[in-house]
Amino acid sequence: MKSKLQTLLIAVMLIVFASFNSSAQTPDTVSIQPGYTHQAFYSFTNGTVVSHVNTDWDLAFQLRGFAASILINSKNNVRLWKANKEAGDWATMTAYDTTGIVSNPSYELYNTDTSWNFGAFNVTNNPADQFDLGWGTYDFLSHTIVGDSVFFIKLGADYKKLCIVDLASGIYTFKWANLDGTNETTSTLSKSNYTGKFFAYYSLVNNYAIDREPTYNAWDLSFAQYMAVTPFVYKVTGVLSNDSVLVAKAYPVDVTTATPAGLTPTYTINNIGYDWKAYDFGTNTWTLADSTVYFVTDRAGTTWKMVFTGFDGASTGNFYFNKSVSTGTGLIENSSIQTFDVYPNPAQGMTRMMLSAKNAGDAQVSLVDVSGRVAMSTQVSLNYGVQGVNLDLNDVTPGLYQVVVRQGNEQQVSRIIVQ
Repeated sequence: MKSKLQTLLIAVMLIVFASFNSSAQTPDTVSIQPGYTHQAFYSFTNGTVVSHVNTDWDLAFQLRGFAASILINSKNNVRLWKANKEAGDWATMTAYDTTGIVSNPSYELYNTDTSWNFGAFNVTNNPADQFDLGWGTYDFLSHTIVGDSVFFIKLGADYKKLCIVDLASGIYTFKWANLDGTNETTSTLSKSNYTGKFFAYYSLVNNYAIDREPTYNAWDLSFAQYMAVTPFVYKVTGVLSNDSVLVAKAYPVDVTTATPAGLTPTYTINNIGYDWKAYDFGTNTWTLADSTVYFVTDRAGTTWKMVFTGFDGASTGNFYFNKSVSTGTGLIENSSIQTFDVYPNPAQGMTRMMLSAKNAGDAQVSLVDVSGRVAMSTQVSLNYGVQGVNLDLNDVTPGLYQVVVRQGNEQQVSRIIVQ
């Protein structure tokens, strides 16, 4: 009798536990509209923050950090090639200069899908030269990034030549023209017009800027169609993360019981990506990868469990998934401390570094110049998780510095320009 009662109690407990787990999972839907025409910026806490048409821009200019990344809109079929010409050759170029370049796939440039810091204009940079940003070079004396390259860009059926002239005093200046030099247009984009944003956008076709993003702190994931560059280049529909969001993939696991224990999350923006689904040509339906869970740590330091439950494809552009706050522990970061942003950058007077600490405690923050001299050093007290650290630069000589954050035997390095 006692054995039967115990069995009944255990069965009831399992039912209650399963019901609790089920209720803890919140179903959610993000739509980028039929034909994937939109880009949706999503927050785990607040849902879709902004959904904006994704075909009204050609270039995106990075506003935060030192990378000065410039993206092309592959969704809008914008294509880019480096012209193998210096900025000083601009006036003498002709349509003949495209010969052997725009017809050669190996010369075409794409945004990387692993980091927001390497847009198509940046990927030809020299990794050994910290002052080379691909489209231009940082001038240490003027604290200006001076454009040194000409590009060919295809907008619809039209080929143009284009040059990023410079980034000076927080203003991008760029120009474009027909291949024969006619219809030359010069425009500017000021970072100060987009306070708190990650990128500002520009339509070369219509010659105007577009403010289409939520603030950098307001979103965790971007749902959109974009160009994947590995294992080969093709247009995909998927999910990219904010560069201050950590993501770890668990596979193969039981999706109902999986925890983040032992996983190593990274800031690689395509950790979720597109390959959690596949198209079955036999049934003309989308199938989902089974036994797959994503653990996403948002900017506030909360870790979410995310399991995809459906995808409609181009018919609706809908993504379906369950989410819940993960109560499991054990995420292993690559380091006890991760730095991912210094803003504003370039900076004058004060700047703020965003970082994530696995261990609470004291850390040493130092500014080191290109000669290795320590220009400033201070001790800060860190809390667990994502946080901001203010840096006083009033007594620092203008120039390019490494910001070194050291906690125990580990350290992380970022770059900053002091004006």
